[in-house]
Amino acid sequence: MRSQVSKLDIERHALWAGAAGSVLGLIVALIVFAGRRPPLAGGLSVGSVSALTAGAAVVAASVWGFRQLLVVREPWLADIPPWRKALTMTGLVLVHSGGIVMALSTLFYLAQQAFFGLDVDALAGSLFVAAATGIGCYIALGSTARTDAASLAGVLGVFMVAGVSISMLLAEELGWWRVMFSALGTSRAGAGSFWTFNTTLVVSGLVLASLTEFLTRDLARLGAIYRQRVLARPRRWGKVFRPRPWFVRWCLLLVAAAVVFIGLVPVAPAESLHSAFVRIAAAGMMVLFAGSLMLFPGFPAAFHLFSVASLIAVVLANLLWTRWHYYNLTGFELVAVAICFGWLSVFIRTTAAMVEGIES
Repeated sequence: MRSQVSKLDIERHALWAGAAGSVLGLIVALIVFAGRRPPLAGGLSVGSVSALTAGAAVVAASVWGFRQLLVVREPWLADIPPWRKALTMTGLVLVHSGGIVMALSTLFYLAQQAFFGLDVDALAGSLFVAAATGIGCYIALGSTARTDAASLAGVLGVFMVAGVSISMLLAEELGWWRVMFSALGTSRAGAGSFWTFNTTLVVSGLVLASLTEFLTRDLARLGAIYRQRVLARPRRWGKVFRPRPWFVRWCLLLVAAAVVFIGLVPVAPAESLHSAFVRIAAAGMMVLFAGSLMLFPGFPAAFHLFSVASLIAVVLANLLWTRWHYYNLTGFELVAVAICFGWLSVFIRTTAAMVEGIES
């Protein structure tokens, strides 16, 4: 059961976090910009100082939101092993901090392109940094405190799309797509693309591990209700088709760990090891697709059909690449990632809807 942490409590904490972040941003910027006229982006600019200051402040805001609000709102988080609790918090903190850094860097870069050659005085630049830092802290604390499986999946999706998109825009090797998607994470793609792409993968893997905690919690609640129904009305195949939250957890954690190591081990110079982690991640998702009926009994028939369709779609996508040469490896990777994340999103939304149904 959730403890009484009201929306007003979260909003009050978020406002205080925003105010503290604004003060911090203002002080840092006044010191850094003293005697300067910083540009909006590039080098020691409003954008870079905003991104760094807000990124650091958001870490504190997210930790506060997790420890003081989310753990109270979701008391089961306090009962899980300390390492899993720390891993969950780390994923939430990094996705919010990284997301704010990418958002502010992109925003000020676009602003500099729109107002080419513009620079500002120290006071104006400091006010920009204060506003950016305050808004970042306000959003991050509120988002962290309201975290559930569905909202975290949305944050993960936005973060992944933003990170990969930025790495593609930063790529110095314009023909990267002729090789493979992971070419964005090599030194040939340039430092900006290299760090953005690989950091996005590492953080995404950690966030997926955090998401697994919330998702497993919901599956365990659904499983308890399903077992009660089976005891009331015994079924012939009850031992085969039964909820297995622990198995789903380890499959998703395997995928999450593989994604982290895909980012930590770039395709060059360790292509074989990098490819092994890609296969592990794919295998984990294929097991969930194929085992839908046995792992998620009680879910709608449409969900099971969608799982089978996802499995068939990945197989066909692989044939289009290897057998029929319709597209190259990059095309297959994009299609496979879209299918896997699409299934994961539907799975999370279906689980959340079923949990909401038993609560109402």
